[in-house]
Amino acid sequence: MTATAFSLIPPGTGGVRDYASAVGHPLHAPLMELKHDTDTASLSGEFVLLHFSGYGFQKRGVPLWLVRRIRSLRSQFKAVGVVFHELFASGPVWGSAFWLSGVQQRIARELLLLSDFWLTNREDSAHWLLSHSKTAPHSVLPVFSNVGEPDTIDTERERRVVVFGSSGIRAQVYEWGDGEIFRSARHNGLAIHDIGPAMPEGPLAQRMAREGVVAHGKLPAEAVSAALAGAEYGALAYPADYVSKSSIFAAYCAHGVCPVLLAGDYSQHDGLTADVHYLRGFDALGVDRLDARTIGREAHRWYAPHRIDAHVSALRTMASEVRR
Repeated sequence: MTATAFSLIPPGTGGVRDYASAVGHPLHAPLMELKHDTDTASLSGEFVLLHFSGYGFQKRGVPLWLVRRIRSLRSQFKAVGVVFHELFASGPVWGSAFWLSGVQQRIARELLLLSDFWLTNREDSAHWLLSHSKTAPHSVLPVFSNVGEPDTIDTERERRVVVFGSSGIRAQVYEWGDGEIFRSARHNGLAIHDIGPAMPEGPLAQRMAREGVVAHGKLPAEAVSAALAGAEYGALAYPADYVSKSSIFAAYCAHGVCPVLLAGDYSQHDGLTADVHYLRGFDALGVDRLDARTIGREAHRWYAPHRIDAHVSALRTMASEVRR
């Protein structure tokens, strides 16, 4: 292959691939799906960038072969970088994630030690990486929007709340508090606009139809961007300490939408403060002092330092600094 840099990604579609594609093009690092049997012996060049998400590379999140592959690639490239999209899972003792967490941590730690530079999307992840690493250039940048970064957020907004993402992510919003979104939308005069793949047939899809949800289906990025530019609110069920890695939350912020975050805890993380950068649940919709436009602007202000070009610049700078 003639390229001098490569972006190694897990097989399939999803947020990791979207991220890698967005930064890979300006870095002149084309995407290459990496599996345990992929032939990488002929690859060489300036740098290779691994986009690491354990479950993307192996269904249990334990791709032991990946460490061996990156170790061999170190001799073929002047620099090896890792974007840690995720580190390792955790969970109750009756779940497989609990028992596999130790192996997952070992893989993440070994990849970290093999890297010349790294980037991650959460401060908590960065703390773990720094506690296990050699001294190496690194950056901590929350993820960016995969559906556009409009030049202005001062657009006409309608009384609507957007629910955007995969069917599983959206289902969590609709099921939160036994359908709290429907009660809140009625009480506050909001139309619900659903954007994403069609929901599976069943009770939830039936209730959405009864409640008058406007189902747009899966839309191209430009159409999603236009829909967000005209909405007051965007809802997402996601832990507050992980939301900086959500491209859905990033899309809301990039478009100046007021995010409504549904979480069990609203502690401050990654520079995000409840009722400043997002609303803490649907109950906050009825609080007079919490203005959607003000919060949308604060969310956009938080987003601005980690736009796509900031990620590209950070990766390009680190790669050039550390080439062996």
